[in-house]
Amino acid sequence: MRNLKAVLMGSAAFACIGVASDGAQAGSVAYGAGATFPQIAYRQLMDCLYNQAQGSAGRPGPLAIAKSCPFSGGNGSGFGGEILYAPTGSGNGKLVLRTNNKANIGTPSNSVAYTDSTIGVNSTADYDGVQFAGSDDIINSADMAAWNAAGNPATFGNLVQIPALIGPVALGFNGTDGTGAALNILPAAPTVTFPDGSTATGSSGLNLSRTAVCGIVSGHITQWNNAILTALNGGALGTGNITLVHRQDGSGTTFLFSNALATQCQFEIGPNSESDSTIVSYALPWTDHAGSCPRPVAHGANQLNWPDQFPTDQCGTAVANPGGGHFANASGSGSLVALVSSTNGAIGYASADFWLPVKTGGKPTANIQSQWDITAGTGQFQPPSWQGAQIAMGSAVPQFSDATRINPLAWSLQGVVPNPVVPGSYPLAGFTWVEMYQCYQNHANGNNGFIWFRTWLDFLYGSQDAHNILHDNGFAEVPGAWTTEIYNLLNDPAHGPAQNGNGGCTTLAGAY
Repeated sequence: MRNLKAVLMGSAAFACIGVASDGAQAGSVAYGAGATFPQIAYRQLMDCLYNQAQGSAGRPGPLAIAKSCPFSGGNGSGFGGEILYAPTGSGNGKLVLRTNNKANIGTPSNSVAYTDSTIGVNSTADYDGVQFAGSDDIINSADMAAWNAAGNPATFGNLVQIPALIGPVALGFNGTDGTGAALNILPAAPTVTFPDGSTATGSSGLNLSRTAVCGIVSGHITQWNNAILTALNGGALGTGNITLVHRQDGSGTTFLFSNALATQCQFEIGPNSESDSTIVSYALPWTDHAGSCPRPVAHGANQLNWPDQFPTDQCGTAVANPGGGHFANASGSGSLVALVSSTNGAIGYASADFWLPVKTGGKPTANIQSQWDITAGTGQFQPPSWQGAQIAMGSAVPQFSDATRINPLAWSLQGVVPNPVVPGSYPLAGFTWVEMYQCYQNHANGNNGFIWFRTWLDFLYGSQDAHNILHDNGFAEVPGAWTTEIYNLLNDPAHGPAQNGNGGCTTLAGAY
């Protein structure tokens, strides 16, 4: 890392074109928007490699340089420049990439800096363009149809989708019951040991079986003194309402959450509610809000027809809540966590870096069962950890041919693990993805954002310092089998990302 500048000068990105002097590159900036799930890790990775984003008046200011970055002021590459990333949600990231229009960037989260007044970028309206997007929500057939219908292949070439990092979706909770009394959590926080000998300790002793998770999310387990929760935790946790806080916006975190539970909950059953012993299904009941009419969430959705947000679905049918579950909603991960923190009896889902132990002073998270725990009868519950998430996603091994590697849908098909079955896996985990163009414009002023972003990918995948920054934030690096395929695509002479006049972009104008 300390010789990073020399290493990067020889990387595929910098080797493809001449790099101007440091001074000429000082104003170079790449721009992206999208997923809030990895926003803190992205900001720290970008600040470690390039200049630290400073923010601007009324916007988030600079984020502390990551403790695992060996350069106290950032800019480990020595090249200067920046990457600015507006965390607006995965659904918005897809829209912005498809339109290549900065005007479509939605309202960013206020958790990280996405502006820098020192270079004249005080809002997303000041972005020169968009070079990439982040999404936890995989590219689907509707996304590809929209990409093609917009005529993008003739201008931008292929849509490129590659996994960036791995993260667990953690269930954080307020710590009080519905009346405001502290939860009576008797079990100790678990410590799990992974095959490589590393360990992870939970931030609480709250244990939730698969039945419990599915019952809460489906609106059938509604009270903190529910018999299922009492049996799991050695006594009554409390009284009053359980309020599940969910994302209201198009969210890749919701996709990862619903993609897992659509599979894991399909055969779970239990009482309809605490006052109705009728046995019902705890399968995920909330349908996909996208499309002309609701679709069952067979493979996850980034926005669901939750009963508090959508009393009727897009077909005009009432969204039923027969168990009487209690729900609340917020836009963005930061707002969701804030609502959990301010609502008695609340529980909600977000990436691990928004909760204890990653976030100092944050709210604790629950421990949940994996398929291995259930099948093998281990009696264990898994805390959200980067190790457990990496084990889960490592169970998916990509298999591409030269023909299929260029198809984003082939990556989507193989890059999800809705119910990991291997020991040590955390059951709510997934990739967050980088989406980019195949072809990019050339710029005479030296501000080629594509080169800045492409070199950041080399840092992300190839630097142990980058991997340590991920671990500090509760995330994990992409497994080697996936990294091999990523570089097979990035370095494909005909289909890999390139600037106009190179590779498969000889005749295509490209994006900025």
